[in-house]
Amino acid sequence: MHTELTRRKMLSGLVVGAGATVLGWNSTTQAWATTPGSTAGVQPVPALDGTLVLPADPSAFTEDFGHLFTRRPQAVLTPGSVNDVQKVVRYARHNRIPVAVNGQSGTGTEDRESHSHYGQALVDGGIAIDPKPFGSIHSVSHGIADVDAGVTWSTLALRALESGQTLPVYNDFAHLSIGGTLSVGGLGGTSQRYGSQADNVKWLQVVTGTGELVTCSRDRNRELFEAVLVGGGQFAIIVRVGIKLIPAKTTARSLEFTYTDRAAFLRDSLAIMRAGVVNDQNGYAEPKPGGGWTYRLALGIFYSAPAQPNVAAVQAVLSPQATAGPTADMPFRDWLLRFDPNWAALKAAGFWGSKKPWLMMFVGVHNTPAYLDTVLGELTATQMGPGPVRISPMDSRSLTRPSFMLPQRYTNEFFEVSLIRIPAPNHPDVPGLLSQNRRFYDRAVALGAKRYLVGSVPSMTRTDWRAHYGSRWSHLVDLKRRYDPASILTPGQGIFG
Repeated sequence: MHTELTRRKMLSGLVVGAGATVLGWNSTTQAWATTPGSTAGVQPVPALDGTLVLPADPSAFTEDFGHLFTRRPQAVLTPGSVNDVQKVVRYARHNRIPVAVNGQSGTGTEDRESHSHYGQALVDGGIAIDPKPFGSIHSVSHGIADVDAGVTWSTLALRALESGQTLPVYNDFAHLSIGGTLSVGGLGGTSQRYGSQADNVKWLQVVTGTGELVTCSRDRNRELFEAVLVGGGQFAIIVRVGIKLIPAKTTARSLEFTYTDRAAFLRDSLAIMRAGVVNDQNGYAEPKPGGGWTYRLALGIFYSAPAQPNVAAVQAVLSPQATAGPTADMPFRDWLLRFDPNWAALKAAGFWGSKKPWLMMFVGVHNTPAYLDTVLGELTATQMGPGPVRISPMDSRSLTRPSFMLPQRYTNEFFEVSLIRIPAPNHPDVPGLLSQNRRFYDRAVALGAKRYLVGSVPSMTRTDWRAHYGSRWSHLVDLKRRYDPASILTPGQGIFG
């Protein structure tokens, strides 16, 4: 096809800073056309409110938090409107160009990056969408916030706190985009009671793989609503969200208990969850310098004066093996940001840019000791770096999203077992760590476990994904064909590829 393109149309579509002007996609060469003298086979880029840029330096979009892959996008969309996302998705569908949203989250300009760990949000040779322009909090009212998908959880939490409200679930590293986290689930210390962040969504506005703008909820377009939440970006791009809010307390008391006896630690973890005597609960295994592991319960009780936290109720359900550690009271705002000094220390020590092959599995209660025998029996302090193994109990009744796959179980309870690996930047054998992850994954699956989508599991095959989704697989395949028929959305997940 021959098309006359004016310079104005060229610049309204795809522009670059110091790079060459791009006219559109050449379907013959499967590359962007940059020479004005030849337009044969070129599909012109539509006029946009923002910019679709072939950057001279695309480095911000070539790696993610895991730093295990380098995948270079062909272009970056900085949308000026939701309409831009629709136009570019339609354009990409027509030309079979892959598209993925790259969260670009972080605490400042120096750590802006996708917080996937294994290239899930990267798009080699395709179009990366930067959601930062979708950064508005449209309203915070009683029980709900209306926000753009590019807003971070920390920004929303602090705004909600101004009205005496908070988020039901708040992740440890909270400077993540809301849309990106909802695509995988989003877990935090209150998940035992409130499920994932995706369980606390009232409605979504999304752009499907056909470029259609759809509002969905439990009562409207429910099938799409349930597919997008914890959907790995496979069915639509989240652009706006209604998030549930709950009343906030003014103060948080932190409590810690340590163990040398793993069985006692697991037993007490379950007892605390069952008793419902705390608001926030996390558990960790941390390597000891001379070998072996120490186990730690980190708990939080939220309260407002004149009421006081019922610490006695916590102590009443703990075993004699629990050793009490430090305790502190802090304003609830400080509680929300309590991990920020940890992230600053990792950055100062040079760990933030290191390769991070995390692995996050959900293992049934009865099989957790056997899985920990394998994992903790092999892991070393060098393989973990300053990162812990998180071992936290969960209750499946709080997890209502159908694509959040849960382990085979005899009860409603299971453990999240997550390897938060942060090895030294010069670790000599990252491929070996990834191979270890695969062995641990296979061991967990043999025990009926399921994975969390953000982890680093090498060589996932279609058979692996089919087994992961079980009876839901055929339904998801049908939804993929309906909502993303050209299969352009988020190819880095590799689920349907």
